[in-house]
Amino acid sequence: MQFSVRASVEQFTLAHPYREGLLQISVAVPAVETPDAPMPVLYVVDGDILFGMAAEIGRAVSTVEEFPAHYVVGIGYDAAFADFMRLRTADLAPPIGAEALDDLGAFGTAIGGESSGGADTFLAFLIETLRPEIAARYPLTVGGAPILFGHSLGGLFAANALLTQPDSFASFIISSPSLWWDGFSILQRLPAFKKRLAALPQQPRVFVDVGAKEQDPPTSVPDGMGLTLEEAQAQVRAARMVDGAKDFAGALRDSGVSNLRHVAFAEDDHVSVAPAAILHGMRFALGRGA
Repeated sequence: MQFSVRASVEQFTLAHPYREGLLQISVAVPAVETPDAPMPVLYVVDGDILFGMAAEIGRAVSTVEEFPAHYVVGIGYDAAFADFMRLRTADLAPPIGAEALDDLGAFGTAIGGESSGGADTFLAFLIETLRPEIAARYPLTVGGAPILFGHSLGGLFAANALLTQPDSFASFIISSPSLWWDGFSILQRLPAFKKRLAALPQQPRVFVDVGAKEQDPPTSVPDGMGLTLEEAQAQVRAARMVDGAKDFAGALRDSGVSNLRHVAFAEDDHVSVAPAAILHGMRFALGRGA
């Protein structure tokens, strides 16, 4: 068996679907490929901060645990952190109303909330442009299960993709989703989702997770956010991250999702939960966990 102390990574760029500039696409090729069967592909939004983590987790578990080998594809910007925060909001978040944006105050300004609304177009790019490009460059992925992973606003993006196009991926890993965006308006899509789901010949697998400490009041505010501690605590209360994820999973179950798992990781917060979400989410997505 071929073994490496780090994932084998290749990179290329694609034009952004609706504005000037390029997206940086990173691909982790599994150490052991299986030419006799199509190989799954994990698509990771927020690739600048999450791709490396997902690639190394995938390499480690598929080498040591005999976990199903899979490709990992990260979609990123190769930008400074402040620019990255605004670019991801534009691509991953659905539109937000003026009142809801105003309620976010300085936080909304810091993340570029006024430029949000590109989620549907960005999803179309993943499906219609990126996936064919991956298939052309990596033929062993043709016919393999596509899996979507998103965390935070990426989790909102994955939730929106599930509700609007439940057949677009074989599995959705919806990690710490920012369901609070635009006053929880994404929940209005559940009735139409129920009808879409019922019409599918095969349901997707859905993993919804959150860190159990995500509703704990913060005791400090990161530099550059422009928020007072009191404002940050108020936003954490309003976001209802833990309760919201639980309620969302319940609503998906009530809508008819049968291949569903919801986890609140007991010791984790909004940041530390990401690696656990990738590991356990992929285990579930690949049929290794109930």
